[in-house]
Amino acid sequence: MENQSQPVGNGSAKVPPATSPPSMIHNAKELKKAEAQGEHVPISDEQLIKAIDRAIKAAQGTETMLDFSVHKETKQIMVKVLEKESGKVIREIPPEKMLDFVAKLWEMTGILVDERR
Repeated sequence: MENQSQPVGNGSAKVPPATSPPSMIHNAKELKKAEAQGEHVPISDEQLIKAIDRAIKAAQGTETMLDFSVHKETKQIMVKVLEKESGKVIREIPPEKMLDFVAKLWEMTGILVDERR
């Protein structure tokens, strides 16, 4: 692509051409079109939350539900797939025991290595 910068002053500095602000996206079709054209499409927090809620509802079946949480020691997001009727855990992603193990390793490493922050 040809550089369309305009010279300023003595010609040593260049200023990029003005670009128009991104247009608002109102539906999924407009979003896909904008992304296909290589545009960076900012979204609001409200749009993000609505999209996450829709994705969670789509992922939850009629028999299952999802529980999102943050592991205390590692600050990693955990997802539990639960049976709706009994609340029994079907699957954990990543497994909580693995995150507990990672936290313990971090603790042991901290004992061996004096880390300054």
